[in-house]
Amino acid sequence: MQTDQNYRAIRFRLHSGTQRKHAQLSRTAGACRYVWNHFLAKNLREYALHRKYPNSRRRPSVTFESLSAEFTVLRRETPWLRKLPCHPVRYTLKHQSDTWKRAFKYGGFPKFKARRGDDSFTIPDGIRLVGNRLYIPKIGWVKLSRQGGNPYEHCKPVRVVVKRVFGKWYCVVVYDVGEVEKPDNGEAIGLDMNVRQVAASTGEIFWLPDTSRLEARRRRYQRAMSRRKRGSKRRSIAKRRAAKTGRRIAQIRHNFAHCVSRELADSSGTVVVEDLRVQAMTTKGGSHKRGLNREILATGWSQLRQMLDYKAANVIAVNPAYTSQTCHECGTVDKRSRRSQSEFICVHCGHEGNADINAALNILASGTGAAGRGGGSSSWPEKRQNVSERIVT
Repeated sequence: MQTDQNYRAIRFRLHSGTQRKHAQLSRTAGACRYVWNHFLAKNLREYALHRKYPNSRRRPSVTFESLSAEFTVLRRETPWLRKLPCHPVRYTLKHQSDTWKRAFKYGGFPKFKARRGDDSFTIPDGIRLVGNRLYIPKIGWVKLSRQGGNPYEHCKPVRVVVKRVFGKWYCVVVYDVGEVEKPDNGEAIGLDMNVRQVAASTGEIFWLPDTSRLEARRRRYQRAMSRRKRGSKRRSIAKRRAAKTGRRIAQIRHNFAHCVSRELADSSGTVVVEDLRVQAMTTKGGSHKRGLNREILATGWSQLRQMLDYKAANVIAVNPAYTSQTCHECGTVDKRSRRSQSEFICVHCGHEGNADINAALNILASGTGAAGRGGGSSSWPEKRQNVSERIVT
């Protein structure tokens, strides 16, 4: 039995109740956008001068402490900012400071925020949440609702994010759930992640739900949006419909990752996955690879891995090299053995089976061998799993 410190986020529908509170929510979110753009423009100007005159101009300080001090001056000089909650508006500079740090380390400057109706703000501390009611500073009490209730009602809320989606307000409450027990039943399972499917070493294949009709609908709305005049009402309608369809697709994929990760975590204490570098796999290649990149991102390998990390007792990442070309019966590595995307026939021993399940067995063997007996990718567990014929859809 393992324990770990964890946080859980629960999404609620937020009901302002009055027009005054609804308007105040919009003003607070707009103030966060204004503060972000104001300090970003200021720091970009100072950074450009620093690069042009490095000897006479210092690089601007973009730490949260320095930005907060400048925000205090701005708020004192701006009367309408003083009518809005201080901490949520100021906390947007914490996000900007983190973005600047990533930019200095990996490249790419922060971007300005446009007025698209998807603003948000964060309540970082001093959260007052009583039952289904949340207190927002200088706005008042608002009502929260959620289907299925709140499983973490007894836990302490540590952060609240309020955001607007398609004209409706939502609230994401992050709870500190403390030490979460992760039961380990001693079982291990290997996963081979492919395009729109995940194969398990037990013989199960989890298929991503078919969203082709929704994707076709989104493309239709996007084409309609491209034909209409910018700024027109008809274009905004097409844009809104395309965004709503895309959000529905994202919800389906998110639910798939949740269901698969929960089933795997409940059935096995140890999950062995491939250490895939999704970003590198989807950024290389020209136009001929764009379709494959879209399919890889649609499957959500990183999202599934992230959910397994906090649901399963043990997650082992192994090198994915040659797992799809190795026969799990005799250990022969030959690319000719993989006849097609789903067919595997070993050229050495004649073993036949599903190519993805064969790869999942190799991944399991590599992970359990490295964890149990200190072997590498060529190590094999003493007891192999039997491959069933059941395919889960």
